[in-house]
Amino acid sequence: MRFDSTLFYHVGDPFPWETLFDEMHETVEMVDGYGFTGLWLAEHHFAWDGWYRSGSNPLLLGADCARYSDRLRFGQCGLIVPDWHPIRMAEDIATFDQMTKGRVDIGIAPGINSRACKNFHEAGDRRDRELNRALYAENVDILLTALTQEAWNHKGRFHTFPAPGWQEANPMAHDERFHDASGEVVKISIQPGPYQKPRPPITAMSESVPSVEWHASKGIGTMCQHLSVGRIRENWEAYARVASQTHGCEFAVGEDVSIMRTIYLAETDEEAIATAKPGIERLTKWASGNIYRMRQGLVTPDELEDGDMELDGFDFNMKHDLIIVGSPETAVKKIERLRDELNCQHLALFLNVPGLNFDQVKNCLRLFAEQVMPRFVN
Repeated sequence: MRFDSTLFYHVGDPFPWETLFDEMHETVEMVDGYGFTGLWLAEHHFAWDGWYRSGSNPLLLGADCARYSDRLRFGQCGLIVPDWHPIRMAEDIATFDQMTKGRVDIGIAPGINSRACKNFHEAGDRRDRELNRALYAENVDILLTALTQEAWNHKGRFHTFPAPGWQEANPMAHDERFHDASGEVVKISIQPGPYQKPRPPITAMSESVPSVEWHASKGIGTMCQHLSVGRIRENWEAYARVASQTHGCEFAVGEDVSIMRTIYLAETDEEAIATAKPGIERLTKWASGNIYRMRQGLVTPDELEDGDMELDGFDFNMKHDLIIVGSPETAVKKIERLRDELNCQHLALFLNVPGLNFDQVKNCLRLFAEQVMPRFVN
């Protein structure tokens, strides 16, 4: 099984950025030394209140973090595609991939309804789901094309590339791959292209059946974070079916898909729960809107039982195995369930429980690396 991690950035607390960067660099070195495969870096904007102070550019942050490891892979969870110019996104990904000699895992997402809405593109407003999804889909198509084709053009609802009407005045600039006979630019390319061929692997943060089906049809893997085993099974069966139909070869359930889980480990279950519960309650309240509708979306109808809506957030998460909190042995049991019932082959740890200090997070990583990972890694 592949194990990855996130960085820790004191979610919920307005922590000094200079301290955050020092701790993030130390975390990279720890994760590398413990034998994890990669790190996933988030994109959030305008977090003046302390929530999700992960940085605004996971590609730039990843390039910084790559200075502290010559082995780890760096993904994004995810690049908020509607907030990026698609050509700039492709160029930055390819440049980062060249800088690291092929250690980039592209992670993408359409974004959530947040204060970033509409600040980067009018159609990126997450309050208008159809418009946001349309921009997301077009930008993803451009990204795939730009990373894999030497010379290309595009005309869609939101973008036309190359911009029409540019006539090369310099005859030395003529290249039949990009110009027509009159010298007009009719195709473009990004420079440099990616190190990995035909492109780096792409994973989408995706938690609904229609979303995983769409991404499967594009050859894009998916990662979910906060779903029950039953909900993940529905998604992964749909992914395997569509991927098999689209690509003409059999995809197994659990192939090209992954899970991210909020985690906190201590020496005993009691210590871990006492430490993590207040922060997970904070995180649940911050992330939730309509609790009834939200909880219905996290589990299947068969999994939802009488009294579940009255549980506090932490107990609901624990009951339905949406988080991993406890001793290393408890973590082993929860991961064994993901492996045995879902064929989970790839798990990423989400370290950002509000209220933890850096020493507690480092101890959690140590316990996981020393007492959990060896049970699953040959």
